[in-house]
Amino acid sequence: MGRMQVRLAFGDGDGGGDGDVDGGGGDRASSLYRWLIADGELRGRAEVSLAAAVPGRGHMGGAQDVIEVVLANTIALGNLLVAVATWRGSRPRAPQVRVERDGVTVTVEDGSAETVERVLRALGAGDDHRDTE
Repeated sequence: MGRMQVRLAFGDGDGGGDGDVDGGGGDRASSLYRWLIADGELRGRAEVSLAAAVPGRGHMGGAQDVIEVVLANTIALGNLLVAVATWRGSRPRAPQVRVERDGVTVTVEDGSAETVERVLRALGAGDDHRDTE
């Protein structure tokens, strides 16, 4: 398996802010972005960047920031999911994070090992654990 691209965005279920002083979705994206680029397990295995997402049909307002991640392999995807779960655990009000790969979207609502495995399976990475590129 070669490189994989994953997109991270935020769920709408928490009413906007997550308890941060600065609040909204763009600020959450910036916070998670900074968390991911500082993560030692992802360094050298992932390219992380901020991007603007066009609002979906029925959504009012401007574009929200999303995080684009290009990963070297499935192990890096697991590391990404653990980093997202850890970041969520550090928030006063943990926002839902949507993870998308190849048109499949999974919402991360907690940081349990079961959730990480569920997301890996849903994103089609469950059969690729032998890949260690």
